[in-house]
Amino acid sequence: MPQALQRILLVLGILALLGLLTEIGLAVAATIPSSTPARVIQVSAGPYPLTVRLYKDPANAGVALPFAIVPLPPMEQQLSFDVTSFPAEGVDATPIHNSLSPDLSTGGVQGAAEITVQGTWYLHVVVNGPSGEGAVDVPISAVAPPAMPKWLGWLIGLLPFYGMLIFLLMQSSSKKVARETGE
Repeated sequence: MPQALQRILLVLGILALLGLLTEIGLAVAATIPSSTPARVIQVSAGPYPLTVRLYKDPANAGVALPFAIVPLPPMEQQLSFDVTSFPAEGVDATPIHNSLSPDLSTGGVQGAAEITVQGTWYLHVVVNGPSGEGAVDVPISAVAPPAMPKWLGWLIGLLPFYGMLIFLLMQSSSKKVARETGE
């Protein structure tokens, strides 16, 4: 295999690896809530007043929506939470049980709601505590997934051009080798 081809393949492999690492980083960053919520909602789940913080409003369909639920006032006894995201009537999707992690600083929980398609959704929050069980539905609107970034569109659109350049470079190097060997 010509050395020039090996170098081209090495560069393409490095670029693909960098692209993959960037995509993984962006996917992880999308599920980490920012320091300021985009929308704060005060609700009551039975006897428990809660603050629901949504870190993206409206949510992007197909991307996890970070949220936090905080009891008001903070309770000494730990509450248990169960959160499910379910679509409103007319939205063709299935309910999804959301992952939660305790937020020890507030006595609440943090999580990421899976919103699979655009439309109106609800976060169904069930709270269990010393005063019994309470439930509330928090409305969420989800919009279509974001469009492809321009830089990615150009990169994909110019792939035939890159292929043609590689082909021409390989042809010129093979002609050079043929001249040197006298064939």
